[in-house]
Amino acid sequence: MPINRDVLRWAREIAGYSLEEISKKQSLSKFPQWEEGKSAPSYAQLEKIAEILHRPIALFFFPDRPQEETIEKSLRAVSEEGIASLSPTIRQLFRKAKAFQISLRELQSGDSVNQSNRIAWINSANSGSIPQIAKKVREALGVTLNDQTSWKNSDAALKNWRSLLADHGIYVFKEAFRNDRVAGFCIYDDLYPIIFINNSLEDNRQIFTLFHELAHILFKQSYLDIFDTNFWNLEFNDPSHIEVKCNAFAAEFLVPEQEFVSDAKGVAINDEIFRILAAKYHVSREVILRRFLTHKYVDKAFYQSKVHEWDQGYAAKKQKEKESKKSGGDPYNTKIAYLGNAYLSLVLRNYSQGSISLEEAASHLDVKEKFFPKIEERFLSREVSNVRL
Repeated sequence: MPINRDVLRWAREIAGYSLEEISKKQSLSKFPQWEEGKSAPSYAQLEKIAEILHRPIALFFFPDRPQEETIEKSLRAVSEEGIASLSPTIRQLFRKAKAFQISLRELQSGDSVNQSNRIAWINSANSGSIPQIAKKVREALGVTLNDQTSWKNSDAALKNWRSLLADHGIYVFKEAFRNDRVAGFCIYDDLYPIIFINNSLEDNRQIFTLFHELAHILFKQSYLDIFDTNFWNLEFNDPSHIEVKCNAFAAEFLVPEQEFVSDAKGVAINDEIFRILAAKYHVSREVILRRFLTHKYVDKAFYQSKVHEWDQGYAAKKQKEKESKKSGGDPYNTKIAYLGNAYLSLVLRNYSQGSISLEEAASHLDVKEKFFPKIEERFLSREVSNVRL
């Protein structure tokens, strides 16, 4: 096929593949020759390229490279190490997130004034001290600490937080990042900021990531976050780093200082109290431990040793789950969970009202047309409180 080799090279580089990596893919061993123009792929091979790079086949016949904002320019990362973590999967998820952002703009094209009103709280809640900002956000979302601690479990808490944020203009998407070190990212926009979180992490870690990313949006930033030991040690290594500020906001919002001091007063400091308080607030043990460190109930050495211990335990648990996992679960339920009730409701409402076609609805959900009816049926058959068609 007479493809544009310059576009082929651009698409590979944007996707994050080296020539060596992509040449190891099935039937693509001649990829270097195709880029050099020494030979050309067959149509079947071109289909394979399009599948791997997540691009339409037509792209490779374009006379010039398309203008497209790269993930490096769009998302700030914690460090150079963060940039190195931009695997093909993360890069593809960023492009998917940008597509969802465009979908939100199209699906709510006649509702921009209401969307502007829904999200106006961001501009009034992002000034002051961290405790003041956390208080403003809680008041804007209209959820009390009693509400938060009354939720049945962390799964319910995560669903409620996603719903509340969507009601206030911020949609939260999930995906299995295939990289537990990348906790999530956010893309800021004046009207349609979105958050993407790693579904491979435990619910409590997802919740903290959610509010960490929300802090970036409050400060009007697009950001990629690396969730590792350094993530918790930044306060020691670089106290002025924006990540320290976002960590502080998430911790203060989820575990307010006044309430925490009351809970921690006179208790025995051990794994059991960390577990009890983590369950109460629906956060990870690391968040609770961090509060103990901030208030000098534990020292830095104890803090770092516990984080290291828990990281090792978490890694062992994930490995065991990976080895025992027999299937990927129901793909329709997985898709529904990743997209979220609010976004699915928005797409289905537009489709049921005739505002968009079946092809457009499937595109907004990032699924093939043949799968759309099943997702629609499965979603509408569930008892979901915020399905508003």
